[in-house]
Amino acid sequence: MILTSKGATTRYTPPWMCDDAGNSKPGAPVLFLRAGDVIERGQMEAELSGPHRSGQVWGFELRQAIRAGVVALLADDPDLDRLLGLIEAEGEGETETLSADDRALLAGVRGVLGECCPDYRDLVAQLERRRAIAPIVALKRYCVGMEIEGVTFELGRDGQVSDATMSQLEPFLISVAGNRAYELQQPRGLEGNSPRPSPSDVSPKRSGSASRSKAGGKSPARAGRKTRVSRSRRGSGPSSTSGSTADASPLP
Repeated sequence: MILTSKGATTRYTPPWMCDDAGNSKPGAPVLFLRAGDVIERGQMEAELSGPHRSGQVWGFELRQAIRAGVVALLADDPDLDRLLGLIEAEGEGETETLSADDRALLAGVRGVLGECCPDYRDLVAQLERRRAIAPIVALKRYCVGMEIEGVTFELGRDGQVSDATMSQLEPFLISVAGNRAYELQQPRGLEGNSPRPSPSDVSPKRSGSASRSKAGGKSPARAGRKTRVSRSRRGSGPSSTSGSTADASPLP
C-alpha cells in the first residue's frame, strides 16, 4: 500500500495484536503513520545512502557480482555454464523450475562467494545494513503519534520522532512498525531493498510495554488518555532520510 496524499495518516498495530476485524485489542500499541511526498522520500533515501551507507542494492548488481565471482573461481570447471544458467534462472524469478539440489547448490555458491568475493560480500553487507536501518529511519520520519503505555511521544527540532521517544520503544516494535512506515511510502516491486518483512502471522509473546499509551507532546498525560495525532509535519531538515528496484533478484 502507498498512501496517495502527503500528510494522510493511518493507524498501525502489529497484526497479532488485532482482533479478527482488524481492530487493536485492548492494551495493544497503536502508532499513527503518515505519508510523505516525493521530496521527503528522496531525503530519506539520501540519509540511508549517505550517513548510513545503506543505499539501494539493485538485483542486477547482485547478479553481476555473483556471476563475476563464479567465473573467477570456477573458470575451468566443466559445470560453469550450468551454474551460470541456474544463477540467471534464479535472478529472473524462475525458482519453481529449480530442483532442491539446484537451490542447495546456489545457496552453497553464495556462501563461498561471501567468503571469497569482496564485491559480493560488500553488496550483501550493504543490503543487510539497509534492512536493519531503514525501519528506524522511516519510523522516526513518518510517525506522528502513538498510544503506548509508558511511552511519552515527542518530536525533535527536526520534526522527527525524538531519540528520547525511540529509546522507550522495544526493538521489535520499532522493527515491525518501521517496516510498515517504510512500506507506506513505496510502490510495489521493492522486495530487494525493502526491510525484511515482519512475521505478521506469528504471534510473539506479549511484552510489558506493548499496552496503552501516554499522550503525544512534551509531557505525559494521565494513564488511559490517547495521544493526539499532531498535524502532519514535514520531515525534511538539515539531516535527511529509504528505495525501489525494478530488477530485484532473490536475496542472498
